[in-house]
Amino acid sequence: MPTNKPALPLTHQELTDRRIAEFALEESRLSNLAYRFKLAPRDRVWKNWDRTEFEPNHYRLLGMAGVCLNRDEQGAAHRMAMRALEDVDDILFLVEEPAQAVIVRNKTGTSEIINRPTLCAEITARNGGAFDRALAALDAAFPGGRVAGKILSEE
Repeated sequence: MPTNKPALPLTHQELTDRRIAEFALEESRLSNLAYRFKLAPRDRVWKNWDRTEFEPNHYRLLGMAGVCLNRDEQGAAHRMAMRALEDVDDILFLVEEPAQAVIVRNKTGTSEIINRPTLCAEITARNGGAFDRALAALDAAFPGGRVAGKILSEE
């Protein structure tokens, strides 16, 4: 028998859309890799497919962006995020398919599944300004303070 009462789940007033997006970032595949391994940019990369020549690596920053979606946006969210990020210069990106729910951990260590769709995007940028512009583009595509970002690489 447990000696303490189970922790109460987070109330919906405390759990804003931005906090849900931040939890989605923490649960993403790339964020888990960054926790286990040191992600640092290489000084140079292959210039051609034959791997005979090098060129300087201009992309110095790797980050994640997370969006808490409204239920009616889930079908078109991938396309909306792709279009928003295509307009930003000096970034490379990969937008994942929307997830149905996110796991939220309370301060006591218990977990709760929040059935809100979320979307994550991996963003490789030349500098912090380009990463900030990518977050701003996603914020414009998904208004209402539902976008969160996190830099995973170490310079």
